[in-house]
Amino acid sequence: MSELKHTPGPWKWEGYNLYPVEPNPACEPQHYAVHTILTAEYIGWGFLCSDHEQTSAESNANQLLIAACPDLLDAAIAAEATLARGRWIEGSTDPEAIALFKLREAIAKATGA
Repeated sequence: MSELKHTPGPWKWEGYNLYPVEPNPACEPQHYAVHTILTAEYIGWGFLCSDHEQTSAESNANQLLIAACPDLLDAAIAAEATLARGRWIEGSTDPEAIALFKLREAIAKATGA
């Protein structure tokens, strides 16, 4: 697996800004160069006819999911490494094989591989 290029997690929301929890030590770009992952003027614009409480709840859930992405990627990489030991054949209908190939697709999508 190639070296990951995203800002390391964990990430946290402060208002409408998403930041790394741990600041870059001494602002050294060899650690990572991004200090603000996402700045949004508004989070979760709802449809004109949507319920405000539902829109807020959905938006809050989206924020939690986005902030969890580095942890989810780490977990996917660990699970992929564990399942890969089974030497599953692509196209197998075994649940473990299906999970392995779904993990590989998700990791590739997340890393641009």
